[in-house]
Amino acid sequence: MCGIAGIVSFDKPIDKKSLPEMLSQIKHRGPDQTGIYSKPHVSMGIQRLSIIDVATGNQPIENEDGSIAVVFNGEIYNYLELTKDLIRKGHVFKTKSDTEVLVHLYEVYREGMSKYLNGMFSFAIWDRKKQLIFISRDPIGIKPLYYFQKGEELIFGSELKAILAYRDIKKEININSLKNYSLFGYISSDDSIFKNIYKLSPGCNLVFSKSRKKIIDYYSMNSRIFTDERNVDKILEDAVLSQSMADVPLGVLLSGGIDSSLISYYLTQKLGKRVKSFSIGFKEKSFDESLYAKAVAKILKTDHYSENFGPKDIYTLFPIIVDKMDEPLADSSLFPTYKLSTLARKHVKVVLSGDGGDELFGGYPTYQGHLAAEKIKKFFPKFLINTGLRLIDASQPSFDNYPFAETAKRFLRGLGKDGIQRHLDWMSLNGFDNLLNKDFSEDQAGCDKLFAGFEQKIAKITSNTPLKYQLLDFYTYLTDDLLVKIDRASMFNSLEVRVPFLDLKVIYCAFNSKLKSVNLFETKKILRKLLKKHLPSTIVDRKKKGFGIPLAKWVYGDLRDLVYEQLDNKDLYSYFDKKKVEKLLNDHMKKRRNNAKTLWMLTLFSGWLNKWYSN
Repeated sequence: MCGIAGIVSFDKPIDKKSLPEMLSQIKHRGPDQTGIYSKPHVSMGIQRLSIIDVATGNQPIENEDGSIAVVFNGEIYNYLELTKDLIRKGHVFKTKSDTEVLVHLYEVYREGMSKYLNGMFSFAIWDRKKQLIFISRDPIGIKPLYYFQKGEELIFGSELKAILAYRDIKKEININSLKNYSLFGYISSDDSIFKNIYKLSPGCNLVFSKSRKKIIDYYSMNSRIFTDERNVDKILEDAVLSQSMADVPLGVLLSGGIDSSLISYYLTQKLGKRVKSFSIGFKEKSFDESLYAKAVAKILKTDHYSENFGPKDIYTLFPIIVDKMDEPLADSSLFPTYKLSTLARKHVKVVLSGDGGDELFGGYPTYQGHLAAEKIKKFFPKFLINTGLRLIDASQPSFDNYPFAETAKRFLRGLGKDGIQRHLDWMSLNGFDNLLNKDFSEDQAGCDKLFAGFEQKIAKITSNTPLKYQLLDFYTYLTDDLLVKIDRASMFNSLEVRVPFLDLKVIYCAFNSKLKSVNLFETKKILRKLLKKHLPSTIVDRKKKGFGIPLAKWVYGDLRDLVYEQLDNKDLYSYFDKKKVEKLLNDHMKKRRNNAKTLWMLTLFSGWLNKWYSN
């Protein structure tokens, strides 16, 4: 993985100092090499983390006559097959890297090239003859790409901070993005936290020239139907093997859950060599999975490394993470993920992760919740549901992992809503309560409008099946929260994380399979059945814990001072309603409500404001 940045300008000269300043902001993404390509109208560069063809794979890379150049962040897993095909077509390669495939593929297919790639990527190609830049992002959005365009000028980069290092770009908060953040804890859709700076959507190309700016959606789901579990087994195995190619040490992030254990099995058994594995533990038993990780590591004979995570780590990492984050992200697991990445980077340069397994193969209890909700709505009158909600609402909140009362309250609250609204309510931090100031009331449209684009993507699925909500999570929570978290936490440590579950063939298999992954009594049925062939049932059938921290307990206790300090920020209340925030805080500290996720969202935003607006 790497970091890329660039400037295209057709109406004024490019300042030679601008690109080096932009690249310096993302050096953590690739400390091994800095490369710059500069021609009339374009200046683009790379911070390289060398993984494949370490010796000769430096960037930028050009084609045979120098008319096409590329800067590239990511990995192309089918580059060997593409290389063979391009050589047969007469192209001459100077390196053995996956980067060089891109310039030759562009020569053959031009703007249609991206559909031939299987990997995680964002790249920019300058076509000197046509005087245009072609930018592409992988179909899932594993690798980030931001851009700013004004008139005949385009600025792009792997992170916002690269773009903001360029001159004359205002840091004005996008209120719609802030509303989305306040509801879900992340910035969704094509926007960023700042006005006029956008994310290139997953599966899209951007073409920019003096006379043309166009965004092209190149990705669509394959229609092939997989009906046999053996297909899933083989496809997953192939994905792990293809993503294990590297010329540097490689390991695996192992939680002891189904997804990471399955990835670890394929990696250790099929690779034929000892692998390093890494995990994080907690002293709170309802959150700790480290014992399961160690058990799997022992069975698979990995060299296992584990560290504990506690409130002191939050205090240590808070200023570091806030300083490095371009956009606020309220996912509290960012902090242990950062520590896990730091641990892994001491031993390896590349790791495989189990991210994506829950969305693809039905791992979240919310999917079972929808099945139960549809049945309950048929047999129980609304007044009885409301009575149950009032009784549970009056009960003492629990600060454990997956507490019954909190889960039941959210479940009952969602029964009166249709499927999409119910799911968004369940996935929100604290329901649809509006915490923003009245000053922004004209921008506070309903949450359904924020997700209108995603509803359109799943419109073909009319029934309230788990698949509908898996797709919704795939297009929202996975892309805009989980993948952002893992990219930033790993890249801050110059570590590459690969995600075999998000191989295109695995995705096609999961979403086009006739095999059902979820019923009322079991989640992730297909993967459980696969893993039972290789690991004990105590590993496979245990209760899901997830990679979260004991946030409710810590906010009430050890993190109390940090939360109070950050919420005592007058700038915060330029955006949020102070009375509502104070009530949330008081209710949590008096154990009347578990408001930890919302309070953490506000805490992170306050820290982020101090970073970007302290002057």
